[in-house]
Amino acid sequence: MSALLGIAFTACTENYDPEVGPQSYLPESPLAATDVTMTSEASAINIESLINDGSSITIGTTAVREGAMPANTVLKATVDFANDPSFEKFITLPGSIEDNVVTVSPNDLQDEYFNNITRNPKTTDLYMRTTLYTVTNGASEAIIGKPGENYYAEQNVQFTPLFKVQISPAYYVIGAAGGWSSDGARTQKFEHSDADVYDDPVFSIVIDSGGDDCWFAIGDDAALDAIDGGDWTQLLGVKGESEDLTGTMDFRYNLGGDHSFHVQNAKKIRITLDMMEYSYKIEPVNIADAYYLIGGPGEWSAESAMTMQFAHSSKDVFEDPVFSYVFAGNGGEGDIWFAFGDKGAIDAVADGDWSQLYGTTGESTDLSGGFDRRTNLGGDHSFCVDGKAKFYRFTINMADMTYSITELNFDPYVYYIGATDGWANAEQKLALTDDSGIYTGYLYCADPNGWGNAFKFQKEAGNWDTQINADTLTGGITGDFVDDGNNDRNIIANAGEGLYYVTLDLANLSLNAVRITNMNLVGDFNGWNQADDAQQMTWDAENFCYVITGAGVNANGWKFTTNNSWDINLGANDDVEPSTNITDLVANGKNIGTTGTTIKLYPTRKDSDNIYCTVE
Repeated sequence: MSALLGIAFTACTENYDPEVGPQSYLPESPLAATDVTMTSEASAINIESLINDGSSITIGTTAVREGAMPANTVLKATVDFANDPSFEKFITLPGSIEDNVVTVSPNDLQDEYFNNITRNPKTTDLYMRTTLYTVTNGASEAIIGKPGENYYAEQNVQFTPLFKVQISPAYYVIGAAGGWSSDGARTQKFEHSDADVYDDPVFSIVIDSGGDDCWFAIGDDAALDAIDGGDWTQLLGVKGESEDLTGTMDFRYNLGGDHSFHVQNAKKIRITLDMMEYSYKIEPVNIADAYYLIGGPGEWSAESAMTMQFAHSSKDVFEDPVFSYVFAGNGGEGDIWFAFGDKGAIDAVADGDWSQLYGTTGESTDLSGGFDRRTNLGGDHSFCVDGKAKFYRFTINMADMTYSITELNFDPYVYYIGATDGWANAEQKLALTDDSGIYTGYLYCADPNGWGNAFKFQKEAGNWDTQINADTLTGGITGDFVDDGNNDRNIIANAGEGLYYVTLDLANLSLNAVRITNMNLVGDFNGWNQADDAQQMTWDAENFCYVITGAGVNANGWKFTTNNSWDINLGANDDVEPSTNITDLVANGKNIGTTGTTIKLYPTRKDSDNIYCTVE
């Protein structure tokens, strides 16, 4: 048999060892492995009973062959504990040997198990393996046998840890916008990771306050079931003052009263619980889900305002308090005046109350600054631009109550630069489809050098000062592209190598991509079957084009379709059809009448300002 070596185990094994026992570099003991035996004597371990009795945990009894123990040498032990027979995660504790009996401190086991194995208090199987080694002259430690071969007294017993904390699988907010019913509470469930609740005791939720004076409590499923029976005492309440934003909780039956949480003047509330500590943190914000422009390109009416909702990312308002609205200029024909408000402010306008709208704290013509409600400003304080720009982006940060107005005059193209071309050339490009800042087109994304299928955009080809990266796109990245999340803030073609149809909104700073899995010919010749497998084209990566030979198109009209669908299709940029204009193809364009049997489609604008095809 051989010894377990303290903390020096194989590299793939997790162990949590308070620096006990011999190390792997120690010499082999003069006591042979065959000179030592150990009898397992462990029984069910109940930590609470052992601590209350002042008892140790008995692991087993050792025996050394008579005359085998060297002079001035004693036997020592370490014991590994795990809650799984694989011992992928374990702790190592020092064992005491008195009268040949190996024991371990229940307090040590309790603490190390709790901190390093799991905090789950349930009774479970506990797996043990014992290592024996020798110490000579009180200092020289030596292993018995060869490490890693065997352990003494491998065994498992039933184990009951001493944990007084009870954590339920789920918690809910009762009160606030959900109301004081169990059904309403179940719509306000805390989020939690997939981990065991004792390994991850943190729960969180963002709720609507339901008003400026918000009261609520917290409960698990048992508490909600008790409410249905008329018992409200099993809910959790605050141990301090109801208005405390941080503190600890307890059950109402221990608190002797209601003790609900109380938050004022907040639209949304984020609540974080640490159920191992029964502690809470409340973060109120006065940010609505939506804001609306009033005036500006529309009318000064509630009805008009409700058609002009600000854009916002998919994040919650705690993570992203920034909203934006883009509107057109008027060619400098006159000043454009506007204000904004949440749904409550717009509803107030409909009732004749204009004081709840937001206005600037500075001059109306300031392009950036702070804002507040008119009721606090004591007047109109509307925002004003001269109307000369093609478009304006009005951005509000509801966390720090600041705004900025950006004049938007868009370039005709934005350029792809990334892994496909070795980050050396910005040749593929998207084209501005209208003056509102929407760019569309096809990009071929690949990773020939193994650098990651990543890229950015440039407003000016080759000019990194004009780059557009993931960090720029505050309106969000959706579809088959993602933010890489690294310091470079690259954009990743997450669906792999291939062609993507891309929509870049530089007004609202958002990006969407759809992976093109096939490109088909469709037309009169095949009954306008957009999913005709016989008419699928083949991608030529060297020449950045789709190719088909033996095409059966005729002069009665045909087009290109993608992904067996009409959702993304290409036709001629022309006023007539069938058209012979194959040098400028656009989304949802006219039917093409040019005929031939070999057709090549060049969708990426790599060598042309237009998407085009050739027909031979």
